[in-house]
Amino acid sequence: MGLWGKDIARTKYVGNVYVDQISSIKKENKALFRIASKCENCNNNDYYSIYETFRLFRILSIPLVQCDTVYYFSCPECNFGFKLEDEEFKKLEKIALINSKYMEGSITKSELETGLKDI
Repeated sequence: MGLWGKDIARTKYVGNVYVDQISSIKKENKALFRIASKCENCNNNDYYSIYETFRLFRILSIPLVQCDTVYYFSCPECNFGFKLEDEEFKKLEKIALINSKYMEGSITKSELETGLKDI
């Protein structure tokens, strides 16, 4: 739309989710069944990365509305991945945030394990 308005896509890195964490959730809750324990493309089996992509509609360089949010799950080795449903993203986001806190040193290993059990 030129000067008056346009869409701008933004991607936000949420965090990493490890394969063993996904496997334990699959066993307990029967959730996340679409996610394979190894990357279907390169057979990497350490962890996956979670991303949130959204569009901002701007008018005269002022962001007004965030729209069309899409969640992605991808292999860090080959970038193979797929879109996530809202429920899948919510579960994986919780895990990724707990993992990030642990990697930053904000929580201990026992707090990490407790947080993962609560999911």
